[in-house]
This record gives sequence, structure tokens and C-alpha cells, in this order.
Amino acid sequence: TDNVLLGQTLLIPLCAREPDPNQPTPTSTPPPPYPAPNLLLPIDAAAFTLAHDIVTRQWASLGVLRDGEAYQIIVEDVTADQGHRIVEYVTDTSFIVPTTFRPNDTVAHVMRWWVVPVRQTGTDEQGQPIWSPAGAASEKRVFTWIGVVAPATPAP
Repeated sequence: TDNVLLGQTLLIPLCAREPDPNQPTPTSTPPPPYPAPNLLLPIDAAAFTLAHDIVTRQWASLGVLRDGEAYQIIVEDVTADQGHRIVEYVTDTSFIVPTTFRPNDTVAHVMRWWVVPVRQTGTDEQGQPIWSPAGAASEKRVFTWIGVVAPATPAP
């Protein structure tokens, strides 16, 4: 009934508000996209040999990255369609190419590299981050890397 008695416990459910079709739906606004990173070092077409165990890629900072943002760096060996590729995520503005990526032959391998600002948009089933572009990709640069010293030519 509509009668309320003294000492009676009242249970008042919270009502769910229906969205007003005449008002915009609130959504989170993603930060604006970043410009393409400016690649600094090494210069385009630089050559590295076995003596260069440390091969560093470097680019200019886009400013302070927000939580869940990083730089995606891609380095790929484009010689003879080998499909050898590294994709790493860093918050620094440099990346040392692992020596394990160095070629194991005497051919000068052409390596292409570029950088993309990215933002974490979730996690996969293994708990690993899912990254999405958060701006423009840098230009692509190349360098050559010879992994093994060429054998000496025999004397006649």
C-alpha cells in the first residue's frame, strides 16, 4: 500500500537514467595525434661492419609521452626478401639494434628502419599490450650492415 509505518525499512532502488536523445553522448576525447618523429642518427645510407657491434638508431623527442604511449621502432632486413624484422616499443628516443640481428654472411645487407608513435589500446589474451598508431610514421631510412669479415683474396 501507500502507507508507511513508523520504524518500517524502506528500500528505494536507484533508477537508471535513459540517455537524452537531444544531448550528445559523453565520450573520452583521445589526445591529438603526434607528428612524425624526426630521425636523427645515423644518416641515411650509413654503412656498418663487423667492427660496429653497437648500431644505434636515434630520433627527436615528440615531447613528454603520456602513460601508455611509446615509440614503435621497426628495423627490417630487406636484402634478398629475407623477411627478417624487429618490432620493439620504447619510451626513450634511441634504440640499439641487437647484435643477434647482425647478418651472418659477407653480403652487405640493406636494413630499413622507421619510428611510429603508438598508444596502448588494450591487452591480448597473454596480457601483452595492444598498440595502435598515435600519430604519423617517420620517414624510412636505410643502412647497410656486413656481418662477417670477407675472406682475404689469395695471393697469386
